[in-house]
Amino acid sequence: MNAWFGSHLNTIGKTKILVFKSFKIIMSIDYRPAKEDDAQGISNVFAEAMDDLYMKRGLLETPTNPTPPNPIFSFLIRKTPHAFWVAEDKGRVVGFSDSFVRGSVWFLSWLFISPPYQGRGIGKNLLERTLQSWNGVEITNRATITFSINPTSQSLYMRYGMYAREPLYYVSGPKGVIIDTVQPQTSLNFDELRSLEDATRTFKRFDEDVLGFSLDWHHEYFFQSKYKCFLFSRNRDEPVGYAYVRPSGGIGPMAVISEEFTEPVLETALRISASQNINEVGYYTPGSNVAAIKTALKFRMKFDPFVFMSTKPFGKWTNYIFHSAALM
Repeated sequence: MNAWFGSHLNTIGKTKILVFKSFKIIMSIDYRPAKEDDAQGISNVFAEAMDDLYMKRGLLETPTNPTPPNPIFSFLIRKTPHAFWVAEDKGRVVGFSDSFVRGSVWFLSWLFISPPYQGRGIGKNLLERTLQSWNGVEITNRATITFSINPTSQSLYMRYGMYAREPLYYVSGPKGVIIDTVQPQTSLNFDELRSLEDATRTFKRFDEDVLGFSLDWHHEYFFQSKYKCFLFSRNRDEPVGYAYVRPSGGIGPMAVISEEFTEPVLETALRISASQNINEVGYYTPGSNVAAIKTALKFRMKFDPFVFMSTKPFGKWTNYIFHSAALM
């Protein structure tokens, strides 16, 4: 920090009085593109901001462990090096932002500021930088996902034309409930795809139908992260959807051609997930995806609220399960 102050001397008779006119603390924040070496610092900021938000609302159960950093940070720094920005104070990362473009949709995937540095315009500066990183690219829509319990971030995003369009919930619960529930009958078949090329080619039409664009390198990250990838079909010759199952127990993304397939595909994916050596399963569901909400209620899952924001509505959310707030 740099201190600046000014003073002048007032003379009353023979007595000199020193009067301070002002005192201002100036914080020097530097902004630059992120490097892979920043992953731990970025992870620290994420954990600090998350825990602070939940603690202030009495919702913090277990502190977030920032070590080792989530591999998604390094992956995105490599994939979007021009759009991943960090703010630092004397060499310490105190904030970060990143975005990507799919079709003509710009998506803000990360914007987190360390609690002591919040409210000082750093978030707006980072948002501006990651948005301007896409100058020259045709963008007709902007979108993001944020916490429904954080009105400050929602207010910032609304200033950039992104408004609440869809409630979003992360639902989670113990795997034992799923294992103990009687499995419904379904005529769907499913096969695990082990090739990234097969998945990318096969899922392109599902992504474009549901989202309006392909998820592109997202599938690369899912395979790199050792997700199990399943293609669901009717009579083995009519694909109706796909779903990823993570080693951690999470489901998503998942896309189906019609909402009638949401429940059987999702429940099958949950059962596959519950068969792993994990304690909990979960997924991000849009609020309008009634079948996915009913499935969560059936398995007595816990609901954590988020909100999907965009400048214009898009997406067939009755046919989709999100991967995360960062990758859609």
